[in-house]
Amino acid sequence: MDLQNLTKKNQEFINIATHQLIKDGKTDQEIKDILENALPSILENQSKGIPARTALGAPTVWAAAFTEKPEDKKQATQEKDTTPWRMWLNTSLWLFGLFALVTGVLSLISPTYPLYGIFTLIALGFGGGAVMYGSYHYIYRFQYTEKRVGFLKTIAIMFVMLIVWMLLFALTTLIPSSINIILSNIISILLGAIVLVGQYFFRKKYNIESAWSPQQNTK
Repeated sequence: MDLQNLTKKNQEFINIATHQLIKDGKTDQEIKDILENALPSILENQSKGIPARTALGAPTVWAAAFTEKPEDKKQATQEKDTTPWRMWLNTSLWLFGLFALVTGVLSLISPTYPLYGIFTLIALGFGGGAVMYGSYHYIYRFQYTEKRVGFLKTIAIMFVMLIVWMLLFALTTLIPSSINIILSNIISILLGAIVLVGQYFFRKKYNIESAWSPQQNTK
């Protein structure tokens, strides 16, 4: 490749990147293909006064991106945890935290916005988690298989589960306010934020499958 049209800085970028590609075990042809694909962009940016390091980043980092690392492969092939109670709890915590946080924020913005009692939030979160897991168990886990659930059956299942969720929510209105204590907006926001953070680390720790967006390799 003719690098004479490149500035000294860009030539240096190519040299460092080439050494990194060699270090990563790339063949001569692979290195040639990578650099030839990058040269038009480098030249275009060069004409605008933008060096390759600015446009593409550090040459070693840019070059290393073309080589799959063992840890990347391990992460890509790691199976998702589909343990029912973990999937249900993961979704329930997310919904509980979301409802608590959003209602707290909206109440803080508009004092007339209603706040929920603690048992109402539990019904919304954990009842909703059951609905979401039910959707996964009966519908979404078959999405990419021959057992894919038909449209009408999907609608029927979702309708029944949503009705149950709404009834569960309605029943919490019968609980006396002395028991179903309504949280202040600040407490609701703090509780929601804490639960969402906890849910994030819980999901990461066990690599839990998402009940609302299962992967194609789900079995």
